[in-house]
Amino acid sequence: MTVKRTQGKRSMPRPHNVRPRRGAVSVSSIALIAVAAACATLVVKHRAATARANEIATAAAENLATAREIVARTPSSQPAAPTVEQAVGNLHVRDAAGNVVPLVTKGEPAIIMVSSVTCQWCKKSLKDLGEIAAGRPLPRLKFLTLEGAADGAPMLAKEHITGAQLIGPSGGRDQVMLTFRYPGTPTFLAVDREGHVVGTMPGYPMREVMKQWFAVMVGDRDVP
Repeated sequence: MTVKRTQGKRSMPRPHNVRPRRGAVSVSSIALIAVAAACATLVVKHRAATARANEIATAAAENLATAREIVARTPSSQPAAPTVEQAVGNLHVRDAAGNVVPLVTKGEPAIIMVSSVTCQWCKKSLKDLGEIAAGRPLPRLKFLTLEGAADGAPMLAKEHITGAQLIGPSGGRDQVMLTFRYPGTPTFLAVDREGHVVGTMPGYPMREVMKQWFAVMVGDRDVP
């Protein structure tokens, strides 16, 4: 007779509740503290960066305002218009009576028209001027004829132009200098009250352009 041994099952020990030691900090608590500290650092850095940006923007605005003020007080660096002497040269002129006279009247705007008795485009320009003027005198027109002041008189009379000042080179030297400086005629020079040449128009202009220069000749405007 065989006797079966019955093996008894080993009983597993029951787990006991393990209480953490007093004063110990869990890993999750440490992580939360680290995250909070990092967030606090970021907030402080953001506030500091914002404050710095505001300081830079304020300084930039102040510098821009200062620069604008300086520019407003600084005279223009653009070169001034040339004077009549610089544009024409040391030219001496005479009127129809043979008297040496200034090329332009001081303090008065003027249009100088350099002309020649053989210039057909000069005659065309005078024809337009006569029609535009319709009898009005042109006191600010300085009619500078290369051959001499007296030679320009018939050209103006033909187109019934009155009031203009007839002038011409004072001598041979002036005539040669003027011819080399302005080889093409007509040439118109606009001179302002300070004696600066503010406009140059070589050749025959269109009629509408001539009207703008006519306004200075007649005294309605100071510059074309």
